[in-house]
Amino acid sequence: MKNTHLPTGWQEAKLRDILFISSKKYDPQKNKTNYKCIELEHIESDTGILKGYINSNDQLSIKNIFENGDILYGKLRPYLRKFHNAKFNGVCSSEIWVLKGKKVINEFLYYFIQSYKFDHIANISCGTKMPRADWSYMSEINFIIPPLEEQKRIAEVLSLCDEVIENLTELIEKKEQYKKGVMQRLLSGEVRFKEFTDEWKNTTLNEVIKEKTVKNKNNKINLVLSVTNKDGFVIQNEFFGKTIASKDLSNYKIVDKWDFAYNPARVNVGSISMLENFDVCIVSPMYVVFSINHEIIYKYFLKYWIQSHNFNGYIKSLSAGSVRSILSFDAMSTMKIKVPSLEEQKKIAGLLSVIDEEIENLKKQLELRKQQKKGLMQKLLTGEVRI
Repeated sequence: MKNTHLPTGWQEAKLRDILFISSKKYDPQKNKTNYKCIELEHIESDTGILKGYINSNDQLSIKNIFENGDILYGKLRPYLRKFHNAKFNGVCSSEIWVLKGKKVINEFLYYFIQSYKFDHIANISCGTKMPRADWSYMSEINFIIPPLEEQKRIAEVLSLCDEVIENLTELIEKKEQYKKGVMQRLLSGEVRFKEFTDEWKNTTLNEVIKEKTVKNKNNKINLVLSVTNKDGFVIQNEFFGKTIASKDLSNYKIVDKWDFAYNPARVNVGSISMLENFDVCIVSPMYVVFSINHEIIYKYFLKYWIQSHNFNGYIKSLSAGSVRSILSFDAMSTMKIKVPSLEEQKKIAGLLSVIDEEIENLKKQLELRKQQKKGLMQKLLTGEVRI
């Protein structure tokens, strides 16, 4: 059915008439030319930023060939929104479509595939465990597209939005690297505040932490949290979008404010945190929960110490298990730590918290810019707003 309310100068066409998928293939067993090879994990979700690549000569499977200016789109798990505007000739995973414009220029096509409608039909997919965008279905869907000059102007405006997003992303990465450097120097005593000159105490964690195994008897507490490597403690059903806890919560462990908890099988990827935003919660029985001796160690000093190279190094050497690394509380208790006075600990944590606050503000700005881009893109790609 034809759209009778098209913006002036726009036309309606099936997706197969707007763009096509390149079928050029690269066989690493036959072609010994080395190219940059992009896999799905190299593309950042929702931004199109390329985070890296590998060498095609090191691959065994058939790859797709792309050229400078082609648009890459991850067809596997399209809900991850992985897309990229290629800036060089190379090859990519067979799970990535290489798209080229027919009735649209590639600069416009890059934003066209980020639209709400394209995203919606891409996620009406084939397969359940490994869902993939279905081209046979998508290709027959009608879209509206602007004339060439307007395509160019839309692409120019949205590329400015992307530039701001990329600059903020890069600034956040630099700030995080800066924090790591400062944290390592401060937590090791390599750099100190001039007002502190006393010796640091060499000790082990068993002197400053104590395991807690208090169970949620009679199901008195129903706030179930999980610990993630990115966001720390999160409300389980909100984060995962569903309830994964048992109906009977009496065996779950209680965590009080300022306690620490970690998943022994995921501590190697950073799933350890301090409870700050809730007075009390419960966590899975598999978690390790511990409190600290507040007379010896400042809670935020320990929080930053477990983000340091020292802690991560200990995890690798103390974790047990061949398939999955497991860090027991007993093993963790043997970790050595240098502890300054409580006053110096608080000063160190205070400086690191200022850097954290700067990073958090930048992340809020980044999220705002992303949302602004989405809103503007929706209006420009539907003709609601004309340039």
